[in-house]
Amino acid sequence: MKTYFTLALLLISFFLKAQDYSFGKVSKEELIKTESDIDADANAELLYKKESISYHFDQDKGFIQERDVHIRIKIFNKEGLDWANHNVKIYSKSATTATKLYGEKGYTYNLVNDNIEKTKLKNKEVHTKDVNEYWKEVSIAMPNAREGSIIELKYTLQSPFIGINDIYVQESIPIKKLDVVVKIPEYFNFKKLVNPRGSFYPKRIESTNSRKETLTNKSRSGFYTNKTSVSYSDFTFIENITNVNLENVPPLKEENFVDNLDNYIAKIVWEYNFYKGPDGEIKDYSSNWKIVTKTIYDSQNFGGQLKKTKYFEDSLDVILAEINDPAEKANAVFNFVKSKVKWNDYYGKYTNDGVKKAFENRTGNIAEINLMLTAMLRYAGLTANPVLVSTKSHGIPITATLDGFNYVISALELQNKTILLDASNTYNLPNVLPKRAINWQGRLVRKDGTSSWISLQQETPILDSKFIIYKITSDLNVEGKVREQKTLQLAQRLRKKESKLTEEEKIEQLEDYDFDITVENIVIKNEDKYEKPYIKSFDFTSDELVEEIGDRLYISPLLFYAIEESPFKEETRTYPIDFIYPFKDTYIINITIPDGYAVDYLPSSSAAKLSDDNLSSYKYMIINNGKSIQLNINFDFNTSLVSVDMYKGFRQYFNSYLDKISEKIILKKIE
Repeated sequence: MKTYFTLALLLISFFLKAQDYSFGKVSKEELIKTESDIDADANAELLYKKESISYHFDQDKGFIQERDVHIRIKIFNKEGLDWANHNVKIYSKSATTATKLYGEKGYTYNLVNDNIEKTKLKNKEVHTKDVNEYWKEVSIAMPNAREGSIIELKYTLQSPFIGINDIYVQESIPIKKLDVVVKIPEYFNFKKLVNPRGSFYPKRIESTNSRKETLTNKSRSGFYTNKTSVSYSDFTFIENITNVNLENVPPLKEENFVDNLDNYIAKIVWEYNFYKGPDGEIKDYSSNWKIVTKTIYDSQNFGGQLKKTKYFEDSLDVILAEINDPAEKANAVFNFVKSKVKWNDYYGKYTNDGVKKAFENRTGNIAEINLMLTAMLRYAGLTANPVLVSTKSHGIPITATLDGFNYVISALELQNKTILLDASNTYNLPNVLPKRAINWQGRLVRKDGTSSWISLQQETPILDSKFIIYKITSDLNVEGKVREQKTLQLAQRLRKKESKLTEEEKIEQLEDYDFDITVENIVIKNEDKYEKPYIKSFDFTSDELVEEIGDRLYISPLLFYAIEESPFKEETRTYPIDFIYPFKDTYIINITIPDGYAVDYLPSSSAAKLSDDNLSSYKYMIINNGKSIQLNINFDFNTSLVSVDMYKGFRQYFNSYLDKISEKIILKKIE
């Protein structure tokens, strides 16, 4: 019995030691570990993560938010070494509003000759750089990190702002243990929401605590004396506390064709709702969309900018002098802004320097460009309103929020239609938004303060067509011509990219296929006619596109355009597929059969639909004309999204299409 009791004590002692997450208490057992118990394929594992958020009271500044972070990460392999570098983005617009990072302390632990070796983080491994005029980035490179290392880091972020950034309870690597505690004075009311798209809902434990702060007041005791008297007064308030304690959290796995993986991460969103002072006075911030949009619109850096017109009136009057048609007016204004002001690559729902200065300097952020566009459209007598947007990288707002938007476009009402406009790029067209802005829906804000959701999804499909004529020569080379035609965003992308390339670089780009091809005689049409398709023609030759086996020739009819493998190999999927916009792919192919050969095998014509509601369909029509083969392929996808529920059927449908267009034509030698 005594032996069993001693063994039990040893096991308990070992368990407690293994579970000690105090800073610096890294165990040999953690260092010996070679893979995650949660996900054996993980490159690294968060052994421990703790975030503590509270509000320190400063008598002169009021409540100041402090966020303490402590992380311990085990690195399993070379790919996991990325986790030895930690980046923190901090707001730095001004000294009074800047976020401060301090108290950095860290170690890298390695097992050397069965002993734990500690390497201390030094100041030289901490670097700060300017991202833009609003933000800085602090980069922390943990020293002596290698495969098998454990890195441990802690620091504090101090912010004068009350608002709380989203708290992530999931990462792209598994989390062994997670502790979160948030303590908020009763004066600040937050809505707490979990991400409805997340893979799980973290359980929260709510409690309260009574807290006391002391105010001091100094006063002179006499007019001609230096003596002072100090009085003290206490005030007591309730602290609302939220705890989240999780173990064995699975990682957020990447999948292709995902709009923004962060949209699906498990997290808690803290939206600052209203302030209720000790006197009972309430200041509302974002309890509903009416308040949110009114707050934004009433800002001098948003609605105030729409009222300014004098800076552009003379220039715009000249442009509009001879135009009476509303559609032509809108087009003239849109093109004027695109040519007048260049985007400085900064997002924002608010202007920075203001529309007047952006106009004068010919450069501005997104808000300055598109609020200017909206003001000019209104000045031209048209109905136009700004639309608040959250970019794909920023995520989708899940509640009424001031922080949920970081972008602005313009909505023009014309001939009973709403046309979305973004003048941030010369190549942009009406109702053809850049990829970054096509993120579900935006919030249209009208002059009278009302607002409503408006879809940002594109209805017009992108066209990508290829007309290919080629022949197989007697020495089994392939010689041919290609004519590509692309529209909308695909055309924009090529115009922007290829306008900077020389003729030689364009050829090199086309020759960069898996097959060795030679390209000549490139001709591009409609390069500067943005409303028309972008057309590219070229000649090509190759000696690698025909496979000869015995007396037979094997040809993949799409040549270097053939898709080698399916992007949808997995049988199940966690997130929806996002193609961003609907599309139409077409191939018209004419193949001249070489003398002395005839068709031995020709793929059969085929057609299929994804569903009865015309979401997608394809047609594969092939004809043998004796001396030539004609092939027409049409693949139409009339939506941009495929839900998880549809994935199984879509995968089968899409892979059947790839199988069909990958079938080879077989020619045999004849007498």
